[in-house]
Amino acid sequence: MHISELDTPSVVVDLDVLERNLDRMAAYSAKAGIKLRPHIKTHKTPELALRQVALGAVGIAAAKPGEAAIMAAAGLDDIFIAYPIVAPHKAEAFLALSDTARLSISVDSLEAAECMAKASDARGYDLPILVELDVGFGRCGVQNASAAIELAQQIEKLPGAHFGGLMYYPGHMMVPIEQQNIFLPRVNAAVESAYEAITKAGLTVPVVSGGSTPMAYRSEEFSHLTEIRPGMYLLNDRNLVVGGFAALEECALSVITTVVSNAVPNRVIHDGGSKTFSSDRLLTGDHIGHGLVLQDSDAIFYGLSEEHGHLDVTKSTRTYRLGERLRILPNHVCATINMHDTLYGVRGDQVETVWTVAARGRVQ
Repeated sequence: MHISELDTPSVVVDLDVLERNLDRMAAYSAKAGIKLRPHIKTHKTPELALRQVALGAVGIAAAKPGEAAIMAAAGLDDIFIAYPIVAPHKAEAFLALSDTARLSISVDSLEAAECMAKASDARGYDLPILVELDVGFGRCGVQNASAAIELAQQIEKLPGAHFGGLMYYPGHMMVPIEQQNIFLPRVNAAVESAYEAITKAGLTVPVVSGGSTPMAYRSEEFSHLTEIRPGMYLLNDRNLVVGGFAALEECALSVITTVVSNAVPNRVIHDGGSKTFSSDRLLTGDHIGHGLVLQDSDAIFYGLSEEHGHLDVTKSTRTYRLGERLRILPNHVCATINMHDTLYGVRGDQVETVWTVAARGRVQ
Protein backbone atom coordinates (compact mmCIF):
# COMPACT_ATOMS: atom_id res chain seq x y z
CA MET A 1 0.00 0.00 0.00
CA HIS A 2 1.23 3.51 -0.79
CA ILE A 3 1.25 5.90 2.16
CA SER A 4 -1.15 8.18 0.27
CA GLU A 5 -3.83 5.48 0.56
CA LEU A 6 -3.95 5.74 4.35
CA ASP A 7 -6.98 7.48 5.76
CA THR A 8 -6.29 10.35 8.15
CA PRO A 9 -5.47 10.86 10.89
CA SER A 10 -3.00 7.95 10.86
CA VAL A 11 0.04 7.23 13.01
CA VAL A 12 3.03 6.18 10.95
CA VAL A 13 6.42 4.84 12.00
CA ASP A 14 9.46 5.25 9.77
CA LEU A 15 10.96 1.77 9.87
CA ASP A 16 14.46 2.88 8.88
CA VAL A 17 14.58 5.33 11.79
CA LEU A 18 13.00 2.84 14.18
CA GLU A 19 15.58 0.21 13.35
CA ARG A 20 18.49 2.62 13.81
CA ASN A 21 17.14 3.68 17.20
CA LEU A 22 16.66 0.09 18.33
CA ASP A 23 20.14 -0.93 17.20
CA ARG A 24 21.81 2.09 18.81
CA MET A 25 20.30 1.49 22.26
CA ALA A 26 21.00 -2.24 22.10
CA ALA A 27 24.63 -1.57 21.19
CA TYR A 28 25.03 1.03 23.93
CA SER A 29 23.56 -1.25 26.58
CA ALA A 30 25.79 -4.13 25.57
CA LYS A 31 28.91 -1.97 25.52
CA ALA A 32 28.09 -0.37 28.89
CA GLY A 33 27.36 -3.72 30.49
CA ILE A 34 24.00 -2.43 31.72
CA LYS A 35 20.91 -4.51 31.04
CA LEU A 36 18.16 -3.04 28.92
CA ARG A 37 14.56 -3.45 30.11
CA PRO A 38 12.44 -1.19 27.86
CA HIS A 39 9.24 0.29 29.22
CA ILE A 40 6.42 -0.71 26.88
CA LYS A 41 4.06 2.06 28.05
CA THR A 42 5.34 4.04 25.05
CA HIS A 43 4.43 1.72 22.19
CA LYS A 44 2.03 -0.75 23.88
CA THR A 45 2.66 -3.08 20.94
CA PRO A 46 3.81 -6.68 21.49
CA GLU A 47 5.63 -6.94 18.15
CA LEU A 48 7.85 -4.02 19.08
CA ALA A 49 8.53 -5.44 22.53
CA LEU A 50 9.51 -8.77 20.99
CA ARG A 51 11.84 -6.95 18.63
CA GLN A 52 13.48 -5.21 21.60
CA VAL A 53 14.03 -8.53 23.35
CA ALA A 54 15.37 -10.10 20.17
CA LEU A 55 18.01 -7.36 20.14
CA GLY A 56 19.15 -8.22 23.66
CA ALA A 57 16.72 -6.67 26.14
CA VAL A 58 16.43 -8.86 29.25
CA GLY A 59 12.70 -8.28 29.53
CA ILE A 60 10.23 -5.44 29.68
CA ALA A 61 8.81 -2.96 32.15
CA ALA A 62 5.12 -2.11 32.26
CA ALA A 63 2.96 0.21 34.33
CA LYS A 64 -0.21 -1.79 34.88
CA PRO A 65 -1.27 -5.47 35.08
CA GLY A 66 -3.46 -4.99 32.00
CA GLU A 67 -0.46 -4.01 29.91
CA ALA A 68 1.55 -6.86 31.37
CA ALA A 69 -1.15 -9.40 30.51
CA ILE A 70 -1.13 -8.38 26.85
CA MET A 71 2.63 -8.71 26.70
CA ALA A 72 2.68 -12.07 28.49
CA ALA A 73 0.08 -13.44 26.08
CA ALA A 74 2.38 -12.47 23.23
CA GLY A 75 5.29 -14.43 24.69
CA LEU A 76 7.15 -11.81 26.74
CA ASP A 77 8.40 -13.83 29.69
CA ASP A 78 10.21 -11.37 31.99
CA ILE A 79 7.99 -8.53 33.20
CA PHE A 80 8.66 -5.85 35.79
CA ILE A 81 5.84 -3.61 36.97
CA ALA A 82 7.38 -0.21 37.69
CA TYR A 83 4.34 0.98 39.59
CA PRO A 84 3.01 0.38 43.12
CA ILE A 85 -0.02 -1.90 43.38
CA VAL A 86 -2.18 -1.65 46.51
CA ALA A 87 -5.41 -3.35 45.35
CA PRO A 88 -5.68 -7.14 45.93
CA HIS A 89 -7.48 -7.80 42.64
CA LYS A 90 -4.70 -6.05 40.69
CA ALA A 91 -2.07 -8.03 42.58
CA GLU A 92 -3.89 -11.27 41.79
CA ALA A 93 -4.22 -10.32 38.13
CA PHE A 94 -0.49 -9.69 37.88
CA LEU A 95 0.51 -12.84 39.75
CA ALA A 96 -1.73 -14.88 37.45
CA LEU A 97 0.94 -14.26 34.83
CA SER A 98 3.52 -16.17 36.86
CA ASP A 99 2.65 -19.41 35.08
CA THR A 100 4.36 -18.16 31.92
CA ALA A 101 6.54 -15.20 32.92
CA ARG A 102 9.11 -14.18 35.52
CA LEU A 103 7.60 -11.34 37.48
CA SER A 104 8.89 -8.53 39.68
CA ILE A 105 7.54 -5.23 40.97
CA SER A 106 8.55 -2.08 42.84
CA VAL A 107 6.80 -0.59 45.88
CA ASP A 108 7.34 2.28 48.28
CA SER A 109 5.21 1.10 51.20
CA LEU A 110 4.77 -1.93 53.41
CA GLU A 111 1.07 -1.99 52.51
CA ALA A 112 1.86 -2.44 48.83
CA ALA A 113 4.50 -5.07 49.61
CA GLU A 114 2.06 -7.02 51.78
CA CYS A 115 -0.60 -6.84 49.07
CA MET A 116 1.78 -8.26 46.47
CA ALA A 117 3.29 -10.87 48.76
CA LYS A 118 -0.11 -12.20 49.73
CA ALA A 119 -1.10 -12.74 46.10
CA SER A 120 2.28 -14.29 45.36
CA ASP A 121 2.15 -16.66 48.32
CA ALA A 122 -1.33 -17.80 47.31
CA ARG A 123 0.14 -19.00 44.02
CA GLY A 124 3.23 -20.55 45.59
CA TYR A 125 5.42 -17.92 43.94
CA ASP A 126 8.44 -16.07 45.36
CA LEU A 127 8.06 -12.53 44.03
CA PRO A 128 11.06 -10.19 43.87
CA ILE A 129 9.91 -6.84 45.27
CA LEU A 130 12.11 -3.83 44.66
CA VAL A 131 12.08 -0.76 46.90
CA GLU A 132 11.47 2.46 45.01
CA LEU A 133 13.59 5.47 45.94
CA ASP A 134 12.62 9.08 45.39
CA VAL A 135 15.82 10.52 43.90
CA GLY A 136 14.44 14.00 43.33
CA PHE A 137 11.45 13.67 41.03
CA GLY A 138 9.00 13.83 43.92
CA ARG A 139 6.42 11.40 42.56
CA CYS A 140 6.83 8.05 44.31
CA GLY A 141 9.54 6.46 46.41
CA VAL A 142 10.80 6.25 49.97
CA GLN A 143 12.56 9.38 51.11
CA ASN A 144 15.83 8.21 52.62
CA ALA A 145 18.15 5.30 53.30
CA SER A 146 16.58 4.52 56.67
CA ALA A 147 13.17 4.09 55.09
CA ALA A 148 14.68 1.99 52.30
CA ILE A 149 16.40 -0.43 54.64
CA GLU A 150 13.35 -0.70 56.87
CA LEU A 151 11.13 -1.58 53.93
CA ALA A 152 13.71 -3.99 52.48
CA GLN A 153 13.92 -5.85 55.79
CA GLN A 154 10.14 -6.00 56.07
CA ILE A 155 9.86 -7.43 52.56
CA GLU A 156 12.36 -10.15 53.43
CA LYS A 157 10.03 -11.36 56.19
CA LEU A 158 6.95 -11.67 53.98
CA PRO A 159 5.88 -15.14 52.81
CA GLY A 160 5.74 -15.25 49.03
CA ALA A 161 8.25 -12.47 48.44
CA HIS A 162 11.84 -11.39 48.86
CA PHE A 163 13.78 -8.15 48.54
CA GLY A 164 14.69 -7.83 44.88
CA GLY A 165 16.70 -4.62 44.80
CA LEU A 166 16.26 -0.89 44.32
CA MET A 167 14.34 1.06 41.70
CA TYR A 168 14.14 4.75 40.86
CA TYR A 169 13.04 7.09 38.09
CA PRO A 170 15.01 10.31 37.44
CA GLY A 171 12.11 12.04 35.71
CA HIS A 172 13.29 15.46 36.86
CA MET A 173 16.42 15.17 34.70
CA MET A 174 14.66 16.08 31.44
CA VAL A 175 16.48 19.41 31.64
CA PRO A 176 19.51 21.06 30.00
CA ILE A 177 22.84 19.35 30.59
CA GLU A 178 23.99 22.02 33.04
CA GLN A 179 21.07 21.17 35.34
CA GLN A 180 21.55 17.45 34.74
CA ASN A 181 25.09 17.82 36.00
CA ILE A 182 23.76 19.39 39.20
CA PHE A 183 21.12 16.71 39.72
CA LEU A 184 23.28 13.68 38.88
CA PRO A 185 25.44 13.73 42.05
CA ARG A 186 22.29 14.10 44.15
CA VAL A 187 20.70 11.08 42.48
CA ASN A 188 23.86 9.05 42.99
CA ALA A 189 24.12 10.12 46.63
CA ALA A 190 20.57 8.91 47.30
CA VAL A 191 21.21 5.56 45.60
CA GLU A 192 24.61 5.07 47.25
CA SER A 193 23.22 5.84 50.69
CA ALA A 194 20.42 3.31 50.37
CA TYR A 195 22.64 0.71 48.72
CA GLU A 196 25.30 0.92 51.42
CA ALA A 197 22.80 0.86 54.27
CA ILE A 198 21.09 -2.23 52.91
CA THR A 199 24.29 -4.14 52.21
CA LYS A 200 25.69 -3.26 55.65
CA ALA A 201 22.53 -4.76 57.13
CA GLY A 202 23.40 -8.06 55.46
CA LEU A 203 21.06 -7.95 52.47
CA THR A 204 22.22 -8.15 48.88
CA VAL A 205 20.98 -5.71 46.23
CA PRO A 206 20.83 -7.84 43.08
CA VAL A 207 19.15 -5.19 40.91
CA VAL A 208 19.33 -1.43 40.71
CA SER A 209 16.77 -0.45 38.09
CA GLY A 210 16.72 3.13 36.85
CA GLY A 211 17.11 5.30 33.82
CA SER A 212 14.88 7.07 31.34
CA THR A 213 15.12 7.95 27.66
CA PRO A 214 16.58 11.45 28.28
CA MET A 215 19.34 9.99 30.46
CA ALA A 216 19.78 6.63 28.74
CA TYR A 217 23.08 7.41 27.05
CA ARG A 218 24.54 8.67 30.34
CA SER A 219 23.67 5.47 32.19
CA GLU A 220 27.30 4.65 32.96
CA GLU A 221 27.44 7.76 35.15
CA PHE A 222 24.82 6.45 37.59
CA SER A 223 25.95 4.59 40.71
CA HIS A 224 25.31 0.84 41.02
CA LEU A 225 22.95 0.83 38.01
CA THR A 226 22.34 -2.69 36.67
CA GLU A 227 19.45 -2.07 34.27
CA ILE A 228 17.72 0.80 32.50
CA ARG A 229 14.07 1.25 31.54
CA PRO A 230 13.88 3.76 28.65
CA GLY A 231 10.59 3.74 26.78
CA MET A 232 10.56 6.47 24.15
CA TYR A 233 13.99 5.89 22.61
CA LEU A 234 12.81 3.75 19.71
CA LEU A 235 10.37 6.44 18.49
CA ASN A 236 11.20 9.77 20.20
CA ASP A 237 9.03 12.91 20.15
CA ARG A 238 9.05 16.70 20.09
CA ASN A 239 9.75 17.03 23.82
CA LEU A 240 12.93 15.03 23.40
CA VAL A 241 13.99 17.00 20.33
CA VAL A 242 13.41 20.44 21.85
CA GLY A 243 15.12 19.30 25.06
CA GLY A 244 18.20 18.20 23.11
CA PHE A 245 17.83 14.50 23.91
CA ALA A 246 17.10 13.37 20.34
CA ALA A 247 17.64 14.76 16.87
CA LEU A 248 14.71 15.42 14.56
CA GLU A 249 16.00 12.72 12.22
CA GLU A 250 15.80 10.24 15.12
CA CYS A 251 12.03 10.68 15.43
CA ALA A 252 10.40 7.63 13.91
CA LEU A 253 6.75 8.43 14.61
CA SER A 254 4.55 11.11 13.15
CA VAL A 255 0.84 11.64 12.56
CA ILE A 256 -0.53 12.20 9.08
CA THR A 257 -3.44 14.65 8.99
CA THR A 258 -5.40 16.40 6.27
CA VAL A 259 -6.03 20.14 5.86
CA VAL A 260 -9.81 20.59 6.00
CA SER A 261 -10.18 24.38 6.24
CA ASN A 262 -8.25 27.54 5.42
CA ALA A 263 -11.22 29.91 5.50
CA VAL A 264 -10.10 31.95 8.51
CA PRO A 265 -7.21 34.35 7.80
CA ASN A 266 -3.85 33.16 9.16
CA ARG A 267 -5.45 29.95 10.41
CA VAL A 268 -5.42 26.41 9.06
CA ILE A 269 -7.51 23.53 10.41
CA HIS A 270 -6.49 19.89 10.02
CA ASP A 271 -8.31 16.75 11.09
CA GLY A 272 -6.11 15.87 14.07
CA GLY A 273 -7.65 17.22 17.25
CA SER A 274 -7.68 16.22 20.91
CA LYS A 275 -8.88 12.71 20.00
CA THR A 276 -5.77 12.26 17.84
CA PHE A 277 -3.01 14.11 19.69
CA SER A 278 -2.20 14.17 23.36
CA SER A 279 -2.88 17.54 24.92
CA ASP A 280 0.36 17.16 26.88
CA ARG A 281 2.24 20.44 26.83
CA LEU A 282 5.75 20.94 25.55
CA LEU A 283 7.90 20.40 28.64
CA THR A 284 11.02 22.03 27.24
CA GLY A 285 11.95 25.06 25.14
CA ASP A 286 9.27 27.75 24.80
CA HIS A 287 6.45 25.41 25.99
CA ILE A 288 4.32 26.45 22.99
CA GLY A 289 2.18 24.17 20.83
CA HIS A 290 0.94 20.60 20.64
CA GLY A 291 3.30 19.32 17.94
CA LEU A 292 5.61 20.26 15.10
CA VAL A 293 4.37 20.45 11.49
CA LEU A 294 7.29 18.82 9.73
CA GLN A 295 6.62 20.60 6.44
CA ASP A 296 6.46 24.01 8.10
CA SER A 297 8.42 24.85 11.24
CA ASP A 298 6.89 28.36 11.17
CA ALA A 299 3.37 27.05 11.77
CA ILE A 300 2.25 26.93 15.39
CA PHE A 301 0.00 24.04 16.37
CA TYR A 302 -1.62 26.15 19.04
CA GLY A 303 -5.03 24.58 19.71
CA LEU A 304 -7.04 21.38 19.86
CA SER A 305 -10.77 20.81 19.51
CA GLU A 306 -12.04 17.25 19.58
CA GLU A 307 -11.71 16.77 15.81
CA HIS A 308 -9.90 19.96 14.83
CA GLY A 309 -6.22 20.79 14.98
CA HIS A 310 -5.65 24.55 14.94
CA LEU A 311 -2.59 25.99 13.20
CA ASP A 312 -1.49 29.61 13.39
CA VAL A 313 0.25 30.26 10.06
CA THR A 314 0.77 34.00 10.52
CA LYS A 315 4.54 33.62 10.16
CA SER A 316 4.40 30.91 7.50
CA THR A 317 5.56 31.56 3.95
CA ARG A 318 3.84 28.52 2.42
CA THR A 319 0.32 28.16 1.07
CA TYR A 320 -1.93 25.53 2.59
CA ARG A 321 -4.26 23.73 0.17
CA LEU A 322 -7.47 21.98 1.13
CA GLY A 323 -6.96 18.24 1.10
CA GLU A 324 -3.18 18.34 1.43
CA ARG A 325 -1.56 16.08 3.98
CA LEU A 326 0.64 17.15 6.83
CA ARG A 327 3.11 15.14 8.92
CA ILE A 328 3.09 16.24 12.54
CA LEU A 329 5.53 15.26 15.28
CA PRO A 330 3.61 15.01 18.57
CA ASN A 331 4.83 16.51 21.83
CA HIS A 332 4.39 13.23 23.71
CA VAL A 333 4.60 9.97 21.82
CA CYS A 334 3.35 7.70 24.65
CA ALA A 335 0.01 9.42 25.16
CA THR A 336 -0.52 9.89 21.42
CA ILE A 337 -0.10 6.18 20.69
CA ASN A 338 -2.57 5.30 23.45
CA MET A 339 -5.25 7.15 21.44
CA HIS A 340 -4.91 4.96 18.35
CA ASP A 341 -5.70 1.35 17.49
CA THR A 342 -3.12 1.00 14.74
CA LEU A 343 0.45 1.94 13.84
CA TYR A 344 1.58 1.83 10.21
CA GLY A 345 5.20 0.94 9.60
CA VAL A 346 6.44 2.71 6.48
CA ARG A 347 9.62 2.51 4.48
CA GLY A 348 9.83 5.44 2.14
CA ASP A 349 6.35 5.88 0.69
CA GLN A 350 5.28 2.27 1.16
CA VAL A 351 3.35 0.82 4.08
CA GLU A 352 5.36 -2.28 4.91
CA THR A 353 3.70 -3.46 8.12
CA VAL A 354 0.65 -2.79 10.27
CA TRP A 355 0.67 -3.19 14.06
CA THR A 356 -2.28 -3.30 16.42
CA VAL A 357 -1.69 -1.27 19.58
CA ALA A 358 -2.82 -4.26 21.60
CA ALA A 359 -2.27 -2.74 25.05
CA ARG A 360 -4.00 0.51 24.17
CA GLY A 361 -6.24 1.68 27.02
CA ARG A 362 -4.93 -1.00 29.39
CA VAL A 363 -4.65 1.44 32.29
CA GLN A 364 -5.91 -0.95 34.97
